[in-house]
Amino acid sequence: MYAGTNPFGAARTPDGSKVYISNSGAGNVSVLDTAKGRIVTTVSVGLFPHGVAVSPDGAYLYVAATGPATGTDGSRSLSVVDTGSDKLSDTWETGLAPRCVAPGPDGRTLYVTCSDGLSVMDAEQGEVRHTLTDQAQANGVAVHPDGQHVYVVNTLQNTLSVVDAAGLRTGERIRVGKAPWQVAVSPDGSRVYVTGANDDTVTVLDARTHRLIATVRVAHVPTGITAVGDTVWVSTNASSTVDAIDARTLKVVGSAPLGLAASPSGLVVA
Repeated sequence: MYAGTNPFGAARTPDGSKVYISNSGAGNVSVLDTAKGRIVTTVSVGLFPHGVAVSPDGAYLYVAATGPATGTDGSRSLSVVDTGSDKLSDTWETGLAPRCVAPGPDGRTLYVTCSDGLSVMDAEQGEVRHTLTDQAQANGVAVHPDGQHVYVVNTLQNTLSVVDAAGLRTGERIRVGKAPWQVAVSPDGSRVYVTGANDDTVTVLDARTHRLIATVRVAHVPTGITAVGDTVWVSTNASSTVDAIDARTLKVVGSAPLGLAASPSGLVVA
C-alpha cells in the first residue's frame, strides 16, 4: 500500500478504526481506514513531520513537525488534528525541531522530544509549561501507564532516561543498546523495551527496578517498537522486516519480510 512520501511515524485511534502515518517528505499525514484497508484522505501539517501520537480519548492526533533545520530558526511546530473531521485543528509552539511525542494517560500532558530538550506541554492550553534541557537531542519517548514515569531515549549517549513526571526531573540514566531509537512499555506496565539501531538489539528492562532483564537479538537496524498483549513487535530498517518477540520467553518467534524497497522506521498494531 502506498502511504505517502518518506513515511516515518504511525499511530492508531483507541478503537483501531484509523491509523495515521506521517509523511516526512510531503508535509502531511495519511489517514488509513482499517475497515476499508485503504488511505481515505491526507491532512496537511507542518514541515517534515515525524513522530505522531493519538490522545487517550482518541479525539486528537499530535504531529511533531521537525522542520528542515535544528538551528535557532528551526521549526517549533506541533500540529493538532481533529480525528473526527481529519482536519488540522490547531498548531502549537513547542521546543526546537520536535521529533517524537507521547501523551500522558490522562491526556492532559504531552511530552515532546526536541533538539533543545524535552518539552512538557499542557494539552488543554497548548502551551509548554516546562523544558528539561538535559534531554536535548533525545529521540523516542513513552509514558508508563500509571503516568508516574516518562522514558526518554538518548540516542547519542546510548542511554534511556527515566523522568519523574510529578517532579519534572531526570532520575536514572540506564545503559541500553547502541544508538537506541524508540521505546515502548508493556500494556501491564511491568517492562520497558528499547530498540538499539546500531547493535541489532532490544533491551528489556524491569519497569519497577529499572534492571536489565534480557537483551534480545533481532534483525538489522531495529527502529520502531510496540508491545501488544504477549508480543513485542519490532520494525527493522535495514533488514526490512517486522520481527515478533514472545514477551514471556523473550525469544524471536517470527519475522515477516517487507521487501527490499521498504525501510520501516515505525509500526503500529491496529
